Amino acid sequence: MKKTVVALTLLVTLPAAAQQTRQPAKSPLPECVTRLGEPPKTWEGQAFAIDGDTIGGISLKPLIRLWGIQAPELRNAANVETAPGMRARAALEDMLALADHRVTCKVAAFDDTCRLVAQCTVIAEMPTGTAPAPHDPALRLVEDGLAYGFHLEDALPWDREAGARYAHFEAISRQARKGLWPQWLGEQEPMNPATK
Repeated sequence: MKKTVVALTLLVTLPAAAQQTRQPAKSPLPECVTRLGEPPKTWEGQAFAIDGDTIGGISLKPLIRLWGIQAPELRNAANVETAPGMRARAALEDMLALADHRVTCKVAAFDDTCRLVAQCTVIAEMPTGTAPAPHDPALRLVEDGLAYGFHLEDALPWDREAGARYAHFEAISRQARKGLWPQWLGEQEPMNPATK
């Protein structure tokens, strides 16, 4: 009796930025540990946006890659800044500025470029008479359509629902065509920096 195996391939179209992504590591990479030491479990301090999904911490040697998201690359292959990348970076920097650049992060691992992959929180200053409110800048970028979920299957031990939460808000943002979704879905022409 012959058995026939049929393989199905599902093609999923993702934003172009997905082609340039780096996967987070499951455990500390030996070369990262050798170069930078064991990753800290947490980090708290002042940070600034490097791009739409990466922050640099004052007095922290490795950069921090925000867990669960992929934002457009700041620069293209020709090392020219892109409008979507600049927009995502500006949104992240604005969130950090509202919190006086104070960030608290829980570190998951190193990624393959020795950045710390972490879930971070900022406490934004609110209008007078309102208590400061903590929020997750990565989730906010997803809600605003400036980033999409990335490796959400890599559950965080301290927040097992994070992946589902990010995916939920990504779906809402995508359906509402917020932020960069019209461009990612091919519904409008890409922005040309030379004509803007």
